[in-house]
Amino acid sequence: MPTAAPDPRELPEIRVRGNPALSVRVREGEGVPIVLLHGLGRTLEDWEPIALLLGRNHPLYAVDQRGHGLSEDGAWFLDGYVDDLIRVIGHFGLKQPVVVGHHLGGMVAALYGTRREDLTAVVNIEGHGWPRAESVAEGLGLSPENAQHQVTAVRRFAVEHLASVAAPMPLDAFERLVEGLRSGPLGMPGAVLEASVHRAVTAERDVVSPRPGPRAIRALCRALDEFEPDRVDRELRVPALTLVSTVPLPLVPGAPLRLHDVLSAQAAHELTARTGQLTVRGVDAPHTMHLSHPDTVASHIEDFLHAV
Repeated sequence: MPTAAPDPRELPEIRVRGNPALSVRVREGEGVPIVLLHGLGRTLEDWEPIALLLGRNHPLYAVDQRGHGLSEDGAWFLDGYVDDLIRVIGHFGLKQPVVVGHHLGGMVAALYGTRREDLTAVVNIEGHGWPRAESVAEGLGLSPENAQHQVTAVRRFAVEHLASVAAPMPLDAFERLVEGLRSGPLGMPGAVLEASVHRAVTAERDVVSPRPGPRAIRALCRALDEFEPDRVDRELRVPALTLVSTVPLPLVPGAPLRLHDVLSAQAAHELTARTGQLTVRGVDAPHTMHLSHPDTVASHIEDFLHAV
């Protein structure tokens, strides 16, 4: 009989000291260790669906990145996140680990892969940074000026949308939010979404405040300007896998008219990216593919690791 999956609340969570202190959930096991880095505004809970699969062959270390979940706040720049990753790997004494990240976490993983050679590989899930005008111009046949206008509109909308989602809210509004997440929107597991949102908030009286808050979200979005994927791809020092969603984002009220066109053009550019160290795969799953399609993502990761 197969053993029951462990209750995540019973797994050890280790506090990695430093500035900032970081919370790490540990799944012990045999094999090449994997460090898991969540996306912007998310928490380590997001990795639970795929951890049940990757944990069969690897010890896992899921990190609440700085300013998220139960980890402390820190300066909002990408190099700080990379330094945190180095500190986590050193704290646990991990030998030749794999670093897997989603969105912000994917960018951190890729940047780490340009700095160090003492790891097996990095996996970047949907960590492309902002759309670039040159990619959009080429993909959509626009003038450079029009492409820049479209990219600016998408960036402005995304920042304000993310900041509004992270704004403090009355307790009753938060309870309605949680109730909506329990239904498992977009094929994602409701219990995991609920656990993640509870981990990501603080409450005082009848007001619930997400972490990171609006000011931090805006600062983090500015930090993403530092990420240049084409340059990062060229500078990779270890094998890397990039997973690119080929499914359009769902309709977002108030979004720029050409939002989907801009994002599709950028995704098409990412799918053509090639360097000696980089493998790119398109995945017929949404942006949060590790939540909605954990089997597919785990298979891509395991297949890639068997080949490196």
